[in-house]
Amino acid sequence: MSGELSKAREALIKSLYTRHGRKKTGLCLCEGRRCCGEVFASSPELIEFTVCREELQEHYPDAVAIPGFKFDKLGTTENSQGILLVARHPEPPPEDAPILDPFALVLDRVGDPGNFGTILRTAKAAGLKEIWYTEGSADPFGDKTVRAAMAAQFTMNLRKFPDLYALKAFLVKNGFLKFFRTDPHEGESCFTAKGLYERSAVIIGSEAHGVSELAESIPVTIPMPGHFESLNAAQAATIFIFEYVRRTTSR
Repeated sequence: MSGELSKAREALIKSLYTRHGRKKTGLCLCEGRRCCGEVFASSPELIEFTVCREELQEHYPDAVAIPGFKFDKLGTTENSQGILLVARHPEPPPEDAPILDPFALVLDRVGDPGNFGTILRTAKAAGLKEIWYTEGSADPFGDKTVRAAMAAQFTMNLRKFPDLYALKAFLVKNGFLKFFRTDPHEGESCFTAKGLYERSAVIIGSEAHGVSELAESIPVTIPMPGHFESLNAAQAATIFIFEYVRRTTSR
């Protein structure tokens, strides 16, 4: 639909680039054709409204179509694809919801939105259905995280905990007894560690701080014959995630 974007909606869009705005409204932004396309396909019931450039109106007939110069003031991407939408956050799973994956992929204070989002996207590609994360991590529904994840967060269970001890207590109560902390320098190789993905947790820490202290956690590492300092969180998570895929598809 063509027409003016109301000042209220314009102000709302701008507010959603802040964590405060997202928390206050329970809404978030999604930008770009592929990213918005994922939400259109998987979670259309969550969409509040869509805005596009006038020249794209035939492709998005239900969107508010506005001139390009006005659209460019709304988005933050340098090379805008001319489409964005405002959506509600999916409801988090209830505490008693069954755990859907054979192991818990845990992000501990992974604060970089690009890393957090890339891990979500990779986990989704590998068939995982849940992500576990602690306070201090990036906002899963920040605009940069949504773009990096290609909107994977709209179709996954996201379980947030104040810290690793609270998360561990919950998982132990549900029969998850092994907790592997990824470490750049010590521990058994992720390619040979037994029980790594069997009713266990694999904890990925931030590049800056690593994994928080957790009693009785088991160090596990990625062999790096090149003796480089370390991989970033998203690269490390990708290796652990696809080692899980290798093990489950080669049986």
